Amino acid sequence: MTIAGRWQALEPAVRSAALNSARDRAGVPDIERRALWASRPSGAVLERAAADRLRPWPRLLLSDFARYWRDGVRTAYENPAGELRQRTSTAVLAAALTGSEEYLDEAADGLLLLCEQTTWCWAAHESFATARGEVVADPGTPYLDLGAAETVEVLAWADLVLGPALDERVPGLRRRIRSEASQRVIEPFLTDRRWHWLGLDGHLHNWNPWIHGHVLAAALFLDTDPVRREQVVDLVVDGLDRYLQALPADGGCDEGYAYWWNGPARLASALELLDRITLGAFDPWRCAPMEELARYPQRMALGAGWFVNVGDGSARPNPDQPWDVLHRWGRRTGDREVMAQAAGYRDRSTAVVGLGRALVALVDDDWREAAVVPEPLPRSSWLPDVQLLVARQEGGSSAGWTLAVKGGNNDENHNHNDVGSFIAALDAVPVLVDLGQPTYTAISFSDRRYEQWVVRSEWHNVPVVDGREQEAGSRWRATDFAVHGDDRAELDLSEAYPTGSLRRSVSLDRRDQVVRVVDNWAAGTEVVEHFVIAGRPVAHEPGRLVVETLGGGLAELGWDAGLGAGKLETLAVDDEMLERVWGSVVHRLILAAGNNSFELTLTRGLR
Repeated sequence: MTIAGRWQALEPAVRSAALNSARDRAGVPDIERRALWASRPSGAVLERAAADRLRPWPRLLLSDFARYWRDGVRTAYENPAGELRQRTSTAVLAAALTGSEEYLDEAADGLLLLCEQTTWCWAAHESFATARGEVVADPGTPYLDLGAAETVEVLAWADLVLGPALDERVPGLRRRIRSEASQRVIEPFLTDRRWHWLGLDGHLHNWNPWIHGHVLAAALFLDTDPVRREQVVDLVVDGLDRYLQALPADGGCDEGYAYWWNGPARLASALELLDRITLGAFDPWRCAPMEELARYPQRMALGAGWFVNVGDGSARPNPDQPWDVLHRWGRRTGDREVMAQAAGYRDRSTAVVGLGRALVALVDDDWREAAVVPEPLPRSSWLPDVQLLVARQEGGSSAGWTLAVKGGNNDENHNHNDVGSFIAALDAVPVLVDLGQPTYTAISFSDRRYEQWVVRSEWHNVPVVDGREQEAGSRWRATDFAVHGDDRAELDLSEAYPTGSLRRSVSLDRRDQVVRVVDNWAAGTEVVEHFVIAGRPVAHEPGRLVVETLGGGLAELGWDAGLGAGKLETLAVDDEMLERVWGSVVHRLILAAGNNSFELTLTRGLR
């Protein structure tokens, strides 16, 4: 049964009781439960909150907002806006944990600052202002985007946990919060069904569960009109159902690991809240493909904090993710490996990743007490719907080679032109790499997206064919993708390029500890191989390149010496997000491949 089917199958009295008692059933008690809050771990939160009080509040300036239109810079406004939400959330947590008036005042200051923003929308999404030819948002026509959703989430959960104390300390603030939430989020959600993230046109992506989940919290905790609250929740359930049904049955995520946390994991948070308020009667966890979706992070793990990154995402993402969400997901589906992976990251994650998630984590004793065991690293994972194979030398270990091979098409969410590309990691550390996400700017999601070098196919591990890169669009795809055993992928890349005929085989020879890439093409096709490399080249000669990896190991690339040494380029990395992962430079090996076939091998180098 679908999510929507399960919701509608509940007895009307059960749904009514769930909505009317949502604040009591959400699992997060208010500030007056002092014995509970005083017993929670508070060190990191209070340390951060105390440090915040020594700094001025972030300033949100029109000149920074306008930079999106002036020079394409998004972060000048989005960063301080995020800091305001983060600081307010930290103060709310500190107030709940301590009950102190200083943190309650700090939280109230932040909540009112959020209410006083002209817009909660990020400039990159403010199409209403763009349509008017302006750079100033109109409060009378609010745009419901991720920024608005993230802001109302803070207001909703703050109201839930601090409500009685806010009424006593700052009477009127909660009325203001409800008014702003209604005007900026709830009414636009109910009255305008043209929002692209609803997915009514069949195009679903992470905005859907991300925004729906926060609208759900706003309706349950802030809306006092029972009729309107029910309308909102029914629409939220329909939207979440639409998203889940659009996800592949294999549990894959075409947006990649980084956006899994803001796609499927956002879905899980919203479904968990609905399940809580129905006292478990909703039980969405057996809806396909929920169990498979929970396994995606372990399938993408390379080990040591490195992950397979396709599309926009970092190969070494910040560990500050809401791993408690995944742990509860695993508990509800009975998947011990899902729980084990989550528990392994519990003490590495210290940031407040969303106020609602932080509050739920604080009161989850099973999460706090979960045993930490070695991270589950599957020997092989094949996701046929998204066409992604990940194979490692030995299951349960990051030692040796791990190989990831991608098919798909060039019209995926957060797309890079990377059909047929692969990642090879030695002892968990990528050597032949996907560079991942650069800092977003005004062109990141525009028709100029492929001016960015890191999303172009010539900066992925695929060839240039007949002098042409891959192009963007669903017509450019892999065909005949077949997996043999659990360690060899074969695919036809002829339809990934405007001309030429090309087949690729990528395999991991576990016995000899070799990664092997073989390309074959029809006569008359010209192939120039491209390989993107992280680390430090230490030897380069015809048929051989030795690289010291970012982890300190040695990897040797080998090919037919008759093809020469090829061209080894070094490119300075001028993007902060990329530099944090790969360092100040990356390299690209370019080889004219000769007649009809080419073979590359990767082995462990010797010192």
